Amino acid sequence: MRRALGAGVLAFAGLTATGCSLFDGGDDTPATQIPKAEIGTDNHVKGAVAKAVQPYAGKDVYVDVISFRRHGKVLRLVFAVTPRAKGNGDKLPKQTFGGDYSGGEASRPYLVDPENLRVYDRLTIGTGDQAHCACTRGLEDYPLDVPTVVYTDFPAPEESVERLTVIMPVVGPMAGVEIS
Repeated sequence: MRRALGAGVLAFAGLTATGCSLFDGGDDTPATQIPKAEIGTDNHVKGAVAKAVQPYAGKDVYVDVISFRRHGKVLRLVFAVTPRAKGNGDKLPKQTFGGDYSGGEASRPYLVDPENLRVYDRLTIGTGDQAHCACTRGLEDYPLDVPTVVYTDFPAPEESVERLTVIMPVVGPMAGVEIS
C-alpha cells in the first residue's frame, strides 16, 4: 500500500519539480506528502471537513474529506477511504474510486457548483493514450478498518466560489464542502 501511495506521490513530485504550469508555486504549491489519517471515536478520520458513510458490497464505506484547498489554478481534494467489515471480510476493490482492473486510482470523484451550474471533472496529465489523472494512482485494494488517504486535483473555480458539492463514488454527494 505504501508503495502504491509512494508511486502517486513520486509522480506528483516529478510534475512539480519539472515546473508544472498549473501551480503558481511558493506557499500555494500542494505538499507532495500524503497526510496521515487517524480514526476518531465516530469511525471517521479526525479533523475531516466533510464526512459520509454508505453500505456497499457488504461493508460500511467511510469517506472523509481531509482537505479541500486551492493551490493556484488547482483545487486539491484529499480524502480518506475506510471500508469497515459488515459481514464481508474482503478488501474493498481498488477500482471503487477509479481505475480499471489493472490498477486503482482516485479518478472518479467530481465537483458540482450548484449556484453557477458548473461541473468540474478531475485534471489530466498528458495527451492521447498517455493521458492519466492528476490523482493518486497505482492503488491496491483498500484494506479493512484502515484509512487510505488519496488525492484528486481539479481546475480551481473562481475565487468567489467558496463551497462545492463533492460527488463521490459509493457514498454520493457531499454538499457544501468549504474550499480553503
